[in-house]
Amino acid sequence: MKAPLGVSEMMMTKDQSKLVTLTRKEVLEMLQAGRDLSGLDIRKANLIKIDFSNCDLRKTNFSYSNLKDANFTNTDMRGTSLWNANLEGANFTNANLEDADLDYAKLRGAILFKANIRRAALPTELIPREEIMSSVNLGTRVGSSHQNQH
Repeated sequence: MKAPLGVSEMMMTKDQSKLVTLTRKEVLEMLQAGRDLSGLDIRKANLIKIDFSNCDLRKTNFSYSNLKDANFTNTDMRGTSLWNANLEGANFTNANLEDADLDYAKLRGAILFKANIRRAALPTELIPREEIMSSVNLGTRVGSSHQNQH
């Protein structure tokens, strides 16, 4: 007889990850236990102001999540989905966003200083690429320049 799976074990099971998304409380509990949240399904979660700094978030699905003012400093987010997520005011300083999907993400006020955005899908229909690159190179907040387009 098999023992029932715990939340973290359930999330690691490929079949289950499609069916269950983590809640804010579960994410906070997992962050207390360790910094590896790679490959998890955390869609549509309210994760305002959570500190994900130094986490392994590779291939984590944050689609539709509210990550306003979250801290992603020094995170490994290669292949992560941030599709249609609220990233306003989030800090991505030194984050590795290679191959990440940020399409349709709300990036106003976010900081992408020294972030690796190589091959990342960016919301250039919402925010000009120059503003995103200015944040990467200079550490300015996205949308803070005088070139705002509405």
